[in-house]
Amino acid sequence: MILLLAMAVPVAAESSTITSISPTTTLTGTTTTVTITGENFNTSLVKVRLMMSGESNISATVTSHSSTSITCQLAVSSSAQIGTWDVVVVNEDLSEVVDEGAFTIGQTMTLVSVSPTSAQTNNDSVDVTVAGTGLSNVDTSSGLYLYNKNYDNLTATNIDVVSSTEITGTFDLAAWAVTNYEVCVMDTIGTRKCGISFDVTTDKVGELDISSSPSGALVYVDSEYVGTTPYIMENVVTGSHVVKISENGYSTYSEIAKVTDGDTTSVDADLSLIPTTVVTPAPTPMPTLISTAAATFPEVTTVKVPTPWPTGTTIKTTTAKASPLDGLAGIGAIVFGIVVLRRKQ
Repeated sequence: MILLLAMAVPVAAESSTITSISPTTTLTGTTTTVTITGENFNTSLVKVRLMMSGESNISATVTSHSSTSITCQLAVSSSAQIGTWDVVVVNEDLSEVVDEGAFTIGQTMTLVSVSPTSAQTNNDSVDVTVAGTGLSNVDTSSGLYLYNKNYDNLTATNIDVVSSTEITGTFDLAAWAVTNYEVCVMDTIGTRKCGISFDVTTDKVGELDISSSPSGALVYVDSEYVGTTPYIMENVVTGSHVVKISENGYSTYSEIAKVTDGDTTSVDADLSLIPTTVVTPAPTPMPTLISTAAATFPEVTTVKVPTPWPTGTTIKTTTAKASPLDGLAGIGAIVFGIVVLRRKQ
């Protein structure tokens, strides 16, 4: 009896455990392959889902599994709540194992532009505007910074999330290295996005004094339109700059001007007229008119031209036989003539 009772009592299954999850983050609007390792997962059927208080569960699609590993596809909608989620593995017997706060969903962000695109070093207050998408959750304490692998990050101050497509901030470039940086943003859960180029330029500047004859011509410095001649351009970074001057009807003038610290570099363009080529159209010949009354047309004949006999053809002639009546007709004519003569006598 004791043996039978012992056989009737089910042996409790060992509890499932989760030891690792890879990766532990994803972004909204993406699908990610996630691998969960652990122990005592059900070998016939398991389910995986993400849970967050106050939010709808996000179910994953299990593609393969064993007692120690589960691989699944996690599709996260673009409207999913960003933040940390619990990972839940459900066995066939509905027992669950939960790894709290083990997975993070971040905001998908894109960076489109930054304005301005450069600023001089030793400027302690450079206001910038960054445009993009998915920026509504950028961290306003440290979520906007400049990055270069050779230097420390430069974090902006006064960060303001204007909208999901625009943020602003202020950089202090005092004694900052003259080089190229990337603009980066970070949301409140640590999701980062970099990519836009920003140049910190030298604070050594000079001046360009640009004039032309005739005046009023368009002025471009390094391919950027700046005004019309005469034009004085201040705070030009030292170094070589391409100056182009353009006016309708004149050849474009181009010069490489070298700007030195604290000096004024003059560019004076004497524009050359573009020669005008006059094209004289060829005279159009007058058509010759012919009177139909005076026109001579070939005479048209309707006479049928006999078909000549082919060369070498023998033509056979046939002699008709005299009829007996022909002789009687001749005799009658003679008699009639004699009668006429006699009457006349």
